[in-house]
Amino acid sequence: MTTVKHSHIPVEGETVEWKQSLGEWKEIVETCAAFATSHGGTIYIGISPGGERVGVQIGQRSLEDLANKIKINTDPPQFPEIKVVGSEQSALIEIQIEENPAKPVWAFGRPIKRVGRTNQCLRREEVHRLLEVTTGRTWDALACPRFSFEDVDEKVVRDYLDRAGMKLTTPFKDLLANARLTMGAAGYCNAVVLLFGKVPQRIFVSADLKCARFKGTESIDFLDEQTYEGPLLSQLDNALAFVARNTHQAYKITGKPEREIVPEYPEEAVREAIINALCHRDYTSVATIQVRIFDDRLEVWNPGCLPYDITLKMLYHQHHSHPRNPMIAHAFFRARLIEHWGSGTTRIVSACRAGNIKAEFQMEGGCFIVCLRKQSESRPESRPESRPESRPESDVPVRILQALICGSKSRGELASLLGHKGISGSAKKSVKALLEQRLVEHTIPERPQSRLQKYRLTDKGRAVLASAK
Repeated sequence: MTTVKHSHIPVEGETVEWKQSLGEWKEIVETCAAFATSHGGTIYIGISPGGERVGVQIGQRSLEDLANKIKINTDPPQFPEIKVVGSEQSALIEIQIEENPAKPVWAFGRPIKRVGRTNQCLRREEVHRLLEVTTGRTWDALACPRFSFEDVDEKVVRDYLDRAGMKLTTPFKDLLANARLTMGAAGYCNAVVLLFGKVPQRIFVSADLKCARFKGTESIDFLDEQTYEGPLLSQLDNALAFVARNTHQAYKITGKPEREIVPEYPEEAVREAIINALCHRDYTSVATIQVRIFDDRLEVWNPGCLPYDITLKMLYHQHHSHPRNPMIAHAFFRARLIEHWGSGTTRIVSACRAGNIKAEFQMEGGCFIVCLRKQSESRPESRPESRPESRPESDVPVRILQALICGSKSRGELASLLGHKGISGSAKKSVKALLEQRLVEHTIPERPQSRLQKYRLTDKGRAVLASAK
């Protein structure tokens, strides 16, 4: 704190704010953030709204208390220079705020900038743009000091290594380097929390995925509803299993020994839509990803608007890639869940065209929506399957192969995805047959009865599954 002589007070504007008393500390904190996001500025305390100097009385810890409030309630924390003009009985306080190099600066959980004589809350898209421009980093690359190695789920790490075709003994730091998931002095980045955390929702409360099957064509009456937490790849598996459990399937006679199973909605389109939502959603939003199933359509709601340089029309054709969370997107790519960046929406359109489904891309209420709508033309004769237990035995091997396409699974995980309590009966026979046909293999072949044993697709199994589509 320094004491200086009184000088002329400039008028309020883009870099000047008047406050009458220290009692307006919340507005003072907000203006500090607004100035720091913009071009810096000065706050004068002890000036009436009419511009008259009224002065403020400064207590023993008034300035220290004000500085602490500014530091605690701004993000990144701000440490402005505070000066006092005049006596402590009727002082004028000057708070000088420098422009912050990393923008935006938040106050009380809101990103604020200065516009003219007012402080305004930034839109989410502007927040992301400013963050990238001023730091060269996206939200998923920011450090999360609250997360440590003790919060990493070893089982999830092994599952990722298996999906990525890496040795299960690969050290975690080597996995991060391979997946380009940086770790700085401040700790692991947000992407690591979402991909490998035991319970990421303890830090990012809304980073979950909700699924619902509604009766009819309106979101009123629930037939089934689930909320899936945990790491992102677990959410993907659970969402795909939910869709399989709550949609129909058809059988097409092709002349082959077995009938071809035709899902109600193309599996590739559903998978791409959910992966797109997990990779590109706005994780700063309090909204969640939603998968909504109706009688006539399936929708995937993704919190966040399109990038400023991509339009809805562009999504129906080849377009450049502009991932909102590039580190998460690359991790999905390394796990062999994304084939080509920027091709997700065109793959959805292509898969839907072949399956007599119309793919629609929409924006509503700050959410990006992928809608897979059934067409009126006739489809192969189908049989409703609201519960997986009622499906015919011949369907089980295909469903096991489909469950393994996203990565290896344990017996318990396979049972859960099939809707069974355990691997027994037809499921047990199917697993044995798939092993004998070398369509599936053990992840620990030298110890078939190991408690850590899992099953994964072989190249032959992938080829068979691809030819059945």
